[in-house]
Amino acid sequence: MHKNLPDPNYFLNRKIPSMEDYEIVEFKGKGNNALVFRAHSDKANNDFACKIIPKANLAQGWKAEIDKANILKTRIVVKFSHLGDWIDKNNGIECIYLISEFVNGATLEKYAKQQKGLISVSFIELFLKAIFSFFNDMQRCRVDHGDLHAKNIMVEDRSDQLGEDDHAFRVTDFGVTTATSGGTAKDDYEQLATVVRLLLANVNYSLASSRDKYVFNIINDNFLARHLTERDTTRDSLARQPSKLFKRLEKADEDFVVEQRKVSQEARLVTPFDYLSCEQIGDSHSLLKALYSRMFLGLQQIESRNNLVLTGPRGCGKSTVFKSLSLRHRSLVSDNDPKEIQYIGIYYRCDDLYFAFPRYTLPDKPTAYDIPMHYITSVLLHEVLDTVELWSRHHFSDEFAKNEGYVATKIWDVLSLEPPREPGVNTFKAIRFRLQKEMRRAAKKQRFISTEQPIGYYFGPEILLRSCETMIKMFSFLQQRPFYFFVDDYSIPKITSKLQRNLNRLLMQRSSSCFFKISTESPISYMRSDIDGKEYVEGREFELLNLGLVYLTAQPHKILLFLEDVFTRRFKTIPEYPVSKLEELVGNYKLPPANDMALAFRNGEKPELWGKEVLGKLCSGDIFYIISLVKRMVAAIGEQAGLSSLKDSPKISKDFQKRAIREEAGSFMNSLRGIKDGEQLVEVVTAFGKVAHSYMRFKNSKNEERNPPYLASRIEPLEELKLSSYAHVIYSELLRYSLFIEDPRGKSRRGRIVPRLFLRRALLPHFNLTFSNRDSIQLANKDFESLLMHPKKFEKTFELRKPEDSSQMIMKDLFKNPTDNSN
Repeated sequence: MHKNLPDPNYFLNRKIPSMEDYEIVEFKGKGNNALVFRAHSDKANNDFACKIIPKANLAQGWKAEIDKANILKTRIVVKFSHLGDWIDKNNGIECIYLISEFVNGATLEKYAKQQKGLISVSFIELFLKAIFSFFNDMQRCRVDHGDLHAKNIMVEDRSDQLGEDDHAFRVTDFGVTTATSGGTAKDDYEQLATVVRLLLANVNYSLASSRDKYVFNIINDNFLARHLTERDTTRDSLARQPSKLFKRLEKADEDFVVEQRKVSQEARLVTPFDYLSCEQIGDSHSLLKALYSRMFLGLQQIESRNNLVLTGPRGCGKSTVFKSLSLRHRSLVSDNDPKEIQYIGIYYRCDDLYFAFPRYTLPDKPTAYDIPMHYITSVLLHEVLDTVELWSRHHFSDEFAKNEGYVATKIWDVLSLEPPREPGVNTFKAIRFRLQKEMRRAAKKQRFISTEQPIGYYFGPEILLRSCETMIKMFSFLQQRPFYFFVDDYSIPKITSKLQRNLNRLLMQRSSSCFFKISTESPISYMRSDIDGKEYVEGREFELLNLGLVYLTAQPHKILLFLEDVFTRRFKTIPEYPVSKLEELVGNYKLPPANDMALAFRNGEKPELWGKEVLGKLCSGDIFYIISLVKRMVAAIGEQAGLSSLKDSPKISKDFQKRAIREEAGSFMNSLRGIKDGEQLVEVVTAFGKVAHSYMRFKNSKNEERNPPYLASRIEPLEELKLSSYAHVIYSELLRYSLFIEDPRGKSRRGRIVPRLFLRRALLPHFNLTFSNRDSIQLANKDFESLLMHPKKFEKTFELRKPEDSSQMIMKDLFKNPTDNSN
């Protein structure tokens, strides 16, 4: 919507007030809040860009926002050199004008359209390096652009300049969004990801050189899928770090040379600690098969015939298990024997859903609600058709060839789409081709639903189910084999709460032909309702599986068997690696009982923490963390060469292990500081850890014989939590980053089940705590609020400083009035 904008024709051929040498000569375009012109001076023989903004569109403090650009050193920013008033009340003109350098070039959006299918990978590399340099300057100055879309990036053609790159990039409208009323700053990295996606879509991959294909994949699989969209700096050390992103891109040529030297083009591990996430593995299905362990805890529940919401600490293997269970993957690694296939697994990661519907909110027109449904139905059905054809051609080629045409006819009917009038229309390939067009149509329509144009026909939530039911009825090899849709990374804020509530109309459907398995990063990143007002109840519409909780309650030997299998698989992939089993690397030390460990702490001693059993105890499902920890240990002794030179058993000494365990926990805590509210999260965890340690030192457990030390690593609220707004934000972030693992099966308090919170197990050694789950620190609502809002005050109040310190506000005081919520 263009607000308060005057008629552009008024300004044409007029002199700029206070700049009489410059005349407005050309209208270049308009945004929601401003008009843009080219101004020319015959006297100076040069041009300026002139942006005109109605004063009614300006926000309070607008000038400070405009001035932000001037503190940057980088030349990429088009800075404003002059501003003034343009007032003509007789013609209803009350505006300001902003003068900047006129960039003679096209917007990046226009350039991409002109070069459709012709953009080179080197062009994208040049663009990214320029933007990362720009981001680095912004980070140094602590400012953001806030509206970095393809219309605000100009492309200059400099191919006629000796010694320069063929193109240069200039960023416009710095500070304009936040300077205008109603303008909301958007995330620069997420917007950059959208721009990169646009550029990659216009590369002709098939014609690219092997080097450019390699770099394309690096940008697509690493930068786009992870580095640019990841907010969690504990999960990705390159996230939000422009200087590191710049260096990573510069290293692409060096990495390509290394790759070329490999005997096989198939991705493989150089060290056992490469490819810590499924996204990094990309389409290397043989490597995924080599690393995936069927001992994965929770696998039986994942493969059950129920709708499922899967969550757990980041790096717990959600993506790996989902992708490994897909029939496409199993077909590509020759693991698709019909005798072993109980369901048709369809894997879908939500990256392109995010790019198609960023920051989605429900449109004003109810008729537009089905646009995202149309998109995801097209995506999933496309994958269904492709997977069924792939598998059937391996094992049921005759039946597929016989029935494909008839089944395709029925699917066209279900879709209510007019088939093209051409040969070969009644094939799965033809339907897939049409579904690709439908995806693009839905994504494009979403951008223009505010116009007066009619919405048109889009798929409802029933289309996918009906299509799958049609195939199951008509192909004998699909009967008794339902479809399992493994929908990965379905997480707020990436997939907004409004978009989830819209799509839940499909993804929470219950049927005998389709089961939906959704992975989300934490229990609070999934909406349990839809836009029709239906609430989805755990245990009825879906099962919730929190892998963090699975590891807290699993038998220790099962955790250890899984970890041993994970490392054995990784060691096997490296030719002549010095160890083949985890025990050879770290040994096997039997931990003393928790009470003995606590008494050792009381005596000023630090218990031994080394060996494979400790690794199992440290694991809260965060496999990524455990592998990184062992990587730190191996690095400390000189990597593979250092291992080979050692004759000791285990290879890594207990001292190295103990140091690495504490350093890795400290490194994790420090990495949290780089995220939003990170300092507060660290203070909350630190306050609880110190209080829990003081209880272990100075308080005894009265529920056990011989009054052993009080071993508390969990919080047990005494009542239903009723938190203030900011406290609720911090609580949600503690769960999002799995600093605490929520156990919803907690204790009943006044007829309500109040969840308990377990401290992440990897942090227990950091606070000198044992691995026991025996005791709890019980908190009333006001005290839990105090922990979240004022952690240092909480620590001062609750930390014990001598045995059974009666001066502290501890247990007996809490029971006097456990429902008091006053601060």
